[in-house]
Amino acid sequence: MSETKTFEVTCIICPVGCRAKVTVTGSEVEVGNVDCPRGKEYVLKEITKPERDFFSIVQVQGGRFPVCPVRSTQPVPKDKILDCSKEMARIVAKAPIHVGDTILDNINDLNIDIIATRDVEKVDQRK
Repeated sequence: MSETKTFEVTCIICPVGCRAKVTVTGSEVEVGNVDCPRGKEYVLKEITKPERDFFSIVQVQGGRFPVCPVRSTQPVPKDKILDCSKEMARIVAKAPIHVGDTILDNINDLNIDIIATRDVEKVDQRK
């Protein structure tokens, strides 16, 4: 017989913030007291395969700014966020950088790219 676990998850799809009761028995997941389909989908995904949008910065060589903000092109599995952060800490991008430029292809073999979210102009280092 499978053990039954109960969780309470707050839906963040809309500003209402409904609290959903989730019951997990073996591989079966039941979402209770959430009326909207988008909320049920969010809560189910949060229990079975949680993901987060990933934002970070990378060092910039030869740029007007020393760092550039970046983001993932898709949500990253929650249990891979720390690994992605460690990978981004090793990256040094060369200026110029434009919004939307791919800074890193396929981070940690997740089929997710990291792109720039700000322009960073190249500066003349000879001055």
